[in-house]
Amino acid sequence: MNITRLEKSVPLIILLISITSLRAQITAPGVKWEEVYSFDKFNSFKIDFYAKNNELMRTLDIKTYFQTGGKDFAVFTDSKSKGGDILTVFDLKNEMAIQIFGRDLPEPMYNAGRFKYPAEDELKRLELTPTEETKTIAGYKCVRYSYTYKKIFGSVWITQQIKQPNDYGIFRAAKMSALHNTLSVEGFVMEMTTEDSKGGKTVMTTISIEQDTNYSVNLKKVSMGTALNKVSYFAF
Repeated sequence: MNITRLEKSVPLIILLISITSLRAQITAPGVKWEEVYSFDKFNSFKIDFYAKNNELMRTLDIKTYFQTGGKDFAVFTDSKSKGGDILTVFDLKNEMAIQIFGRDLPEPMYNAGRFKYPAEDELKRLELTPTEETKTIAGYKCVRYSYTYKKIFGSVWITQQIKQPNDYGIFRAAKMSALHNTLSVEGFVMEMTTEDSKGGKTVMTTISIEQDTNYSVNLKKVSMGTALNKVSYFAF
């Protein structure tokens, strides 16, 4: 499955933040999660936000955690400010997304909501135009593609040397994935630039791929809020 977030200029995992949450005394029907999620690999990325004069406004660090022999994955966004980090765990078996806000706080906020991938014929593909430009990113040879959609444009650097779904990559943080769930070209996105007509720019870059880790998310005895409505993974 090649499924490919920063809503507008907000990072990927904010996709559930707008969902109305009910605290632990109420559990939404069908909302089920595991007590512990474990991961043995991670990829790391950074996202730079620029103002229209090319001034760097802020940088976010992102890690995607995944399982060598499994399907579940998690995305951690470090905002640098205390209480501003977000961890989202995607439980594909239970069709569940769990978000933890402020893991560095004494009492983090937990929220769970159902989600489901759209059917293959429902996926919206961002059309890419190939160029002859190549470069190496984090040790992998990449080809540059360009795209334009209404008043948004940019470039995508893709490698064929990584056989991972783009869920584990930077495209999930891309502004364009709010409008297009996947790409017209196969491969793993290593870097993506998004610009708009007002001069704002976002540059998302891969730092490292498939690093070893022993990372777990323990949800035993947490006060979990749940969302009554089903979450569309691609509706930001």
